[in-house]
Amino acid sequence: MAINQILGQTVFTTCVKSYKASFFNIYTSMALKDDVLKNESYYIVEIKYLKRIIDKSKDKMPKLCFVDEILRGTDTIERIASSSEVLNYFNNSNCICFAATHDIELTYLLEDKFDNYHFEEEITDNDMVFDYKLREGRAKSRNAIKLLALMGYDDTIIDDEMRE
Repeated sequence: MAINQILGQTVFTTCVKSYKASFFNIYTSMALKDDVLKNESYYIVEIKYLKRIIDKSKDKMPKLCFVDEILRGTDTIERIASSSEVLNYFNNSNCICFAATHDIELTYLLEDKFDNYHFEEEITDNDMVFDYKLREGRAKSRNAIKLLALMGYDDTIIDDEMRE
């Protein structure tokens, strides 16, 4: 989506059959890293990126933002509480936000404000395959423990009941 928006706004070409959208300022909070030289933790870097989007969302020009695993640099309770408020803020501002999360709680807390979509995987005995088709609704499958088994984690770590 972001790439097609950038291409459409700059060279008037996209990688889809049809594309129609407003012009947007585009912002991301993705692929972040902590910065030891600046003495900034992952969480500090992330909240600075999010604050930049929040500050810019007050401008007249509409914003298109992409957020990957919002506030993953902090504990679960504060992450869910803070993330839901930040995403709710984006929803109520001059911003269209695409947010990827593994926090299923957020999909429930914000279900009246955001549409949920997910990817599905197929796990065989030796591999996991994604078809990369976007499906409506929140994800129902769980694969983290199955992936541990697939990667050869010791059976004492992976309980047989957890694999199912």
